[in-house]
Amino acid sequence: MLRLALAAILAVEPPAPTPPCLSVVGREASGIWNASSSEIAAFHAPSRRLFVTDANRGLRVIELSDPAKPRQIALHACEGLNSVAIHGDLVAIVCQPPDKRQRGTLELLTPEGVSITKVEVGFGPDMVCFTPDGRCLLVANEGEATADGTFDPEGSIGVVDLAAGVDKPVYRELGFQPFEGDRPALVKAGLHCVSPKASLAQDLEPEYIAVSPDGTRAFATLQENNAIAVIDLARGQERVARIAPLGFKDFSKCGLDASDRDGGMRIEPAPVWGLHQPDTVKCFEHGGELWLATANEGEERDRADVQEASRLSKLKHALDADLAMDERLGRLSVSALRGDENDDGVLDRIFCFGGRSASLWKVAADGSIARVWDSGSEIERRTAELMPACFNMDSEKGGGADDRSDNRGPEPEGLEVAAMEGRRILLVGLERTGGVMAWDITDPAKPTFLQWINPRDPAVRAGPGAGDVAPEGLLFIPAAASPSGEPLVVVCNEVSGTTTIMRLAPKAP
Repeated sequence: MLRLALAAILAVEPPAPTPPCLSVVGREASGIWNASSSEIAAFHAPSRRLFVTDANRGLRVIELSDPAKPRQIALHACEGLNSVAIHGDLVAIVCQPPDKRQRGTLELLTPEGVSITKVEVGFGPDMVCFTPDGRCLLVANEGEATADGTFDPEGSIGVVDLAAGVDKPVYRELGFQPFEGDRPALVKAGLHCVSPKASLAQDLEPEYIAVSPDGTRAFATLQENNAIAVIDLARGQERVARIAPLGFKDFSKCGLDASDRDGGMRIEPAPVWGLHQPDTVKCFEHGGELWLATANEGEERDRADVQEASRLSKLKHALDADLAMDERLGRLSVSALRGDENDDGVLDRIFCFGGRSASLWKVAADGSIARVWDSGSEIERRTAELMPACFNMDSEKGGGADDRSDNRGPEPEGLEVAAMEGRRILLVGLERTGGVMAWDITDPAKPTFLQWINPRDPAVRAGPGAGDVAPEGLLFIPAAASPSGEPLVVVCNEVSGTTTIMRLAPKAP
């Protein structure tokens, strides 16, 4: 009788929830290798069309009525296309002229590709997004210097107000000049500014923008500067309210593989500090508070007047000789312009580029940002365990595993936060290693690793047989907007030129 009773109880208990799983549904191939023909995507649900940026040719339109058979149906030619965003029936793109001395443009289009209007924006517009209500657009004007360093425009946040009508946009620019006097304190807190002759406004370079769900705040990554700009979006009074340095990551606590000459995968603690330097940022709400998710790719200054990166072995430093060997830290790409704390020409602390991780940050009411979670060395450890042939592989040159260990490792770059069936999933694209990693961040204080999917053949160095190489932008399409009725994830792969459609299904991998 006892056995029968237990069997009855077990029979009626609901099954434990199984983790969501990514799987490839379809793929569209531009046929162009290593020419940035698939970078950023936006989806127009009514027409079931995917708009994908091609940096060399323009805006590609992909029919997505059948996610298993995506196909290009149109190409809208435009030069220097960097980003695309969609709200309602408005398609917005930003373009940068070949000459960095010229300002960029924002153009509004219909879903059919008919131009509505153009407006001049700042220097080097790198990303565009709508506010949730669609009343305005925000532009990350990166303001990169020319390669010779002779012209260095100020970075800024552009606000394009559509209140007077989509054909009458009003442009305002939010700069960083008011923070010039705060520079010493910001640098001490972790801001990274190494351009010798630049003002703070010239040195700060907005990369990517996320807007809060209620549309009152925006957050712009300042990638090279290891910081996030907090923007107040009070209508007509928009301003940069705060520059929040992100501090440093202590690799002595989590470890990294710092050498491409160590005979393979060797992840170990090291006395190295990582500049988080996030590329993509996403904003979400949890427990009545704002949270940010970042992909900590890393980026150094590299132009004629500022050549920041150097192998550690070529610099004077205070490390023991055994640590400085090539198979340990000697070949690691580090900042030659930070870490000499007493100006004696010797690095007292070693700073490398990027956190090789994803992070979650909590935003306080005053706009300050505190890190709550970081994936530590999990990206490198998971790749070593699950697909070692792709471990820290170079996305452009092919080659073998470990090639990029000395220089930013897997380079997490693209990022998306997907909500489905009461769960929140963090998706991170690995530019070098390839593929997408997923964590369950329903409780952002306790993320759980779910899966790594990497549709890449590491044995093929270049061309169609290599599969998906160098994921750049990620896009989540919820079930309600999906042409298949299932949640989808679009992955734009920069080097392979492939746009891959994945299903996010509520089942175990």
